[in-house]
Amino acid sequence: MKKKLITFVAIVAVSMILPACSNVHMTGGVGLNFHGGPYGMSVSPSINVGMYGGGYRW
Repeated sequence: MKKKLITFVAIVAVSMILPACSNVHMTGGVGLNFHGGPYGMSVSPSINVGMYGGGYRW
């Protein structure tokens, strides 16, 4: 139990110290793509997930 608590506190401390981990943004999007071809229109779903690591923006 004591080892788990120390590990948890260490992970929280490191995540607060490092600026790259403290400002993570995640975005997502869902949509439909329409394609035209020789056999007519076709539709395919699209799902995207983006992540910005944060840190300092110069």
